[in-house]
Amino acid sequence: MNTIFANYLNKKTSSYSLSVFRFLFGLLMSISIVRFWLKGWIEELYINPVFHFSYSFFEWVKPFGEYTYLLFLICFISALLVCIGLKYRLSIIVFFLSFTYIELMDKTTYLNHYYFVSVMSFLLIFLPANLSFSIDSILKKKKILKNSTMVS
Repeated sequence: MNTIFANYLNKKTSSYSLSVFRFLFGLLMSISIVRFWLKGWIEELYINPVFHFSYSFFEWVKPFGEYTYLLFLICFISALLVCIGLKYRLSIIVFFLSFTYIELMDKTTYLNHYYFVSVMSFLLIFLPANLSFSIDSILKKKKILKNSTMVS
């Protein structure tokens, strides 16, 4: 029984499906942030209201006034970088933090799929979703080639 379990855990699998998921996730989140901006929801939901309903233990999470646009811009750029797989680990961490901060600013904007996006982006921090179909993998291959030609 242990060998079957060990064989299962040591089984090699392709990273292609995870990389396609990373690409689509980043693309969808980028489009979502742009849509939020174009429909004027940033101003309507976060800047204009005088009072925001806070989550318990997250009363310190507040909109930044006009700088809230900067938070959305950071979230958008990090989602694009996740999509193309450039500086993936840093990008997904920044996306998780910025997106989750946006969702914690006001309880009245809660949607269950926003919670899902926060949880999914947190899980993606620990997955090697940039092993294929990413700029990181291309740069890594170029670095390996460069180092191997220098050694020869």
